[in-house]
Amino acid sequence: MILLKWGDDMNSKNKKGFTLIELIVVIAIIGVLAAIFIPAVFKFIKDAKVAAAIADARTIKASVEASLVNNIMLNGETGDDGFNKVIYYDNKGGDYKTREHEIVGAFTNYSWNVYKTNRNSASGSSQALDKVIAAALDEKFTEIWKTGKDVNPLGYNKSNKNCADYLQQNNTNFGLVVVYNTDGTVRFLQLYRKGILVTFIDGGYIANTNKDAHFVGTAKWSTIYTDVGETSPASFYNTSLSNKQIGSGGGMVNWYN
Repeated sequence: MILLKWGDDMNSKNKKGFTLIELIVVIAIIGVLAAIFIPAVFKFIKDAKVAAAIADARTIKASVEASLVNNIMLNGETGDDGFNKVIYYDNKGGDYKTREHEIVGAFTNYSWNVYKTNRNSASGSSQALDKVIAAALDEKFTEIWKTGKDVNPLGYNKSNKNCADYLQQNNTNFGLVVVYNTDGTVRFLQLYRKGILVTFIDGGYIANTNKDAHFVGTAKWSTIYTDVGETSPASFYNTSLSNKQIGSGGGMVNWYN
């Protein structure tokens, strides 16, 4: 009996809880670890989303180039009149013929939607190119890309009329602008999905995760860099997409609206 009592007394003396100081130390350690690891986890998640968005942009770029080279350049299905957009290299104003410029082609949500709603129809060489590109993109992606209404995303080029607004107002889950050269290579691309605007420009990809990210529209291409806090190449200070396209009669007609 004495031994049992003595053992019980010893056990009761060894059963100790955390002191207040010990609890404070543990909480402080957890706080320090959280401060270190939580931002790292969020950064990892953000970087993963950006990488996925860039991968989508790369896939679209490769698909557009392959479709143009395979169906246009090699087979000669359309003439140069299919390339009816203008890139300006100066800001002097006036008619495009008197300004430094380059003739290009373009593909946007509007182009893809025209194909989806009436895929058997193609009026003019420009829409014939759209049909080739849209078919290639439909084949490449298994998920549903809602092309939305017949609205060009380039018109959403301000912080208060931005990429997110385009998706919400036009019943779509992405925004796409592709500008391609007459040799079939992609010159410029902007893809907005899941809160990330990816731009392919000057051979590289720039990701803009700002909630007010917007398409370049008619602004100078230098703004793509300044929007994410980077320095733009001097060659882009005056480079811009025209708010016009070359009409069938050689004149300029509206493109953005």
